[in-house]
Amino acid sequence: MNDNLLHSFSYNDVHIAPKNQIDLHQQSTWELSYVSLGSGMRAIGDKTEMFNSGDVVLIPPEIPHCWSFNDSETDINGHVANITVTFDDVFLNKCASTFPEMSVVIMKIRENIDAVKFGKRKADVITSILNGMKKENNAEKLASLIRLLSVLSDDKDIYIVGHNNKMDAREYQLNLIKTYVLCNFYRSITIDDVARNVNMNRTSFCRFFKHNIGMSFVNYLNEYRISKACELLKKSDLNISQVCYKTGFNDIPYFCRVFRRIKCMTPSKYRITNY
Repeated sequence: MNDNLLHSFSYNDVHIAPKNQIDLHQQSTWELSYVSLGSGMRAIGDKTEMFNSGDVVLIPPEIPHCWSFNDSETDINGHVANITVTFDDVFLNKCASTFPEMSVVIMKIRENIDAVKFGKRKADVITSILNGMKKENNAEKLASLIRLLSVLSDDKDIYIVGHNNKMDAREYQLNLIKTYVLCNFYRSITIDDVARNVNMNRTSFCRFFKHNIGMSFVNYLNEYRISKACELLKKSDLNISQVCYKTGFNDIPYFCRVFRRIKCMTPSKYRITNY
């Protein structure tokens, strides 16, 4: 029997290297995400901001999102960790129709059209339930999820971390491109990768990007990477070669040439000037 038919929701306790985290994506399910270890930049809908260990976020269906983890906060195996629970509207419908006591709870959850982060008091309750689910069997996990839904339905102690804005096709594609860069700048990125992410062929993508941004995608990517390199030069003790590789460049001389072109000085001089 298909294993998916045995589950009405998913529970995943993930331990993974930061570079292997899933790229920008969206899905038809609700997603409850708890970062148990790690920090970095989070992009959800139209908002981009820092996240830290302990953050708990609920994302409604169809909102693009990704987590870009730093590799400086990991366990001894070099892994970050998060617990993610996903469930769909079919599951919510069944809960409401099967258990009349849940109808108001489900209605309140559906009032969340934007992604929300929970304050510490509520996050502590949610994480306690999520951590307890690690040792539970499937039936026990279902009971815990019912408890979670009741907690999630309370609209107190929540903060919007991403709007479900309806954008026109142009705005939507530009937002996808910028978010893709934000979440993947430290990796090897090709024009074909990004074009595929926005369902364009290479030629159409290059023309679209240049027309709307005013520069080539390669120049845009390099400028973003150099901005991240400047942050590392000012705020870390990493040497120049480490900064180069951590910001997505794989050739130190090329990194230095691009840095000099954009900042009109070498990386070493920039660090001394901004120390």
